[in-house]
Amino acid sequence: MTDVAQGDASVEELCQAGKEFLDQRKFAEAEWQFTLARDRAPDNPEVYYCIGLFFNDLARPTDALVAFDRAVALDDTHARAHNNRGAALQKLNRLSEAEAAFRRALELAPDQALPYANLANVLDQQFRTADALAVYDLALSRGVEPELIGQYRAAILGTAAGRAPDAWVTSTFDSFAPTFDEHLRNLNYVVPGAIADLLSGRTQPGQRLLDLGCGTGWVGSALAGRDLHMTGVDLSERMLAQARERGAYQDLQVGEIHHHLAATAPHSIDIVCAADVFIYIGDLKALFDHVHRVLRPGGLFVFSIEETSAGDYTLQNTGRYAHSRAYLRTLAGFRFAPLEDRAGAIRMEQGKPLHGRVFVLQTA
Repeated sequence: MTDVAQGDASVEELCQAGKEFLDQRKFAEAEWQFTLARDRAPDNPEVYYCIGLFFNDLARPTDALVAFDRAVALDDTHARAHNNRGAALQKLNRLSEAEAAFRRALELAPDQALPYANLANVLDQQFRTADALAVYDLALSRGVEPELIGQYRAAILGTAAGRAPDAWVTSTFDSFAPTFDEHLRNLNYVVPGAIADLLSGRTQPGQRLLDLGCGTGWVGSALAGRDLHMTGVDLSERMLAQARERGAYQDLQVGEIHHHLAATAPHSIDIVCAADVFIYIGDLKALFDHVHRVLRPGGLFVFSIEETSAGDYTLQNTGRYAHSRAYLRTLAGFRFAPLEDRAGAIRMEQGKPLHGRVFVLQTA
């Protein structure tokens, strides 16, 4: 990383250092780097693009828009600035302007997946589903990240693949990370607290807990003070940066959870948690197999689902999977004994309670 105090750093080095500080959520340091860059190059569009990213991560879309406006005024061919400008406009509910910005980004970068996804999303937000599907079809016809684009398209149609592609999850949560905690607080998110309640009286100091898809570390915070050795795994480095700030985990690792479980020694874990993880995995058989292998005899498996009564699982138009209670009971089989499950509202969705369920199973 470029030294903050280095007086002869180039504008490019200052911008890169600032973006690295942003990824670490060191906002004061990032601001200093971008301020130095702007002072040295007041007409550099990349500098204003970076300043826009800074305000975006602070959840200040109005200020971000000012910076992105300046970037595209200086360079109308800056595709990333147009794309992020569209995102800022969308957050401000200026949807027709956001659509225009995404279309310009797509025109400039037809080989990049993000402008297609963003344009389709803003079209779908305006209930223009056919137009959104046409955007995805265009991306697929051009061979642009078919697995990723296919997942977005499937979510609109409600057709399910086995699980969401890693690239889809990483892209979604890296971009969502800066405002993730505030968003969940506003939605009255209760799953980590419910997991902590279900584990009350069922843990012992020193036990090893593996938090799958740990995100920004809400489960770790909910279980802090129980003297557990906690490891968190997530695909999003930006989420893990925030989990690290919480200080609840002894170990945090970037990785896909199936791969992490496959590399974990048999019978080496006492508790496996998965809070709002199965909403990105439809077919859970392989994951249940992995979890059963890594848990010690008598180990606990605690997780949440969004619930459906339509078959085993379904992909909703939100892009999230819902599972049936019967399917989870079938997967548990004779390998896991069901200790308890609780149904209820797990958070708010568009102003209404979202129904889900939290389970705790024990290896038989």
